[in-house]
Amino acid sequence: MKRIIVLLTTVFLFLGEDIKFAAENDSNLNMLDSMANEALQLSKTERYEEAQKVLENIGVILNNTTTLTSDEKRILRISYHESMKLFENDTYTKDEVIKRLTKFRLVVDAVITDYEPLWTNMESSLLTAFQSFKEKIVQRDYQHFHEEFNHFLSVYDTVYPSIMLDVPVEKVQKVDAQIQYWEQYSSKLMDREDSIVAIEALQRDLQSLFDETEEDEADLSLWWVIISTGGIIIMTLSYVGWRKYKAEKDIRKSVKKGQKH
Repeated sequence: MKRIIVLLTTVFLFLGEDIKFAAENDSNLNMLDSMANEALQLSKTERYEEAQKVLENIGVILNNTTTLTSDEKRILRISYHESMKLFENDTYTKDEVIKRLTKFRLVVDAVITDYEPLWTNMESSLLTAFQSFKEKIVQRDYQHFHEEFNHFLSVYDTVYPSIMLDVPVEKVQKVDAQIQYWEQYSSKLMDREDSIVAIEALQRDLQSLFDETEEDEADLSLWWVIISTGGIIIMTLSYVGWRKYKAEKDIRKSVKKGQKH
């Protein structure tokens, strides 16, 4: 038993620095999440100078956070610099600021959250915007199509970086290709008889981006149950094995004492 305690102590000492390092980075990410939300809330009350100062402090934390993957770093920094760039002149509107900071807030949350990231709450807004421009296609309403389509693109752009972090890239690329096709050839596509078929295909693929996260969450829950159950079984078997070993050892000791006497 003493040997086991010594072994465990050695392991914890060996891993101690790594655990401390990971804890510090987790703390940085949690602070980053809190500050991103603070900047967004300040922008909603038009306290732009305060929001900008919070963003400047976020930049310092980003530079000191080292546990991110290359994709997470890249997407976070792009979204961050987009937000900072907005404040370089005084021509921005409240809607623009809120949109940029919402986009950044969603990205930060996507980086630190494994279960139900905030961007999934945008499903209703995105699909509603999609439905509006889809109706213009069905009605052959050329006059209002681009207005509704641009609104959809704006909502999609807000959630897009977060989707890139959480959804397989091939699924996102499939949706991107269809959106770009509609963007370039919308006037021709609307005149075609199969335009409804094409737009419904895009709708299914768009919906699948959100379905993907639901599947991942189910898989995560399943793996947690498996790991937890497996851990309990291993611990139980280890304990039973140790008790059996101890009992056999005690029996051997008793036999040896009996032989001496």
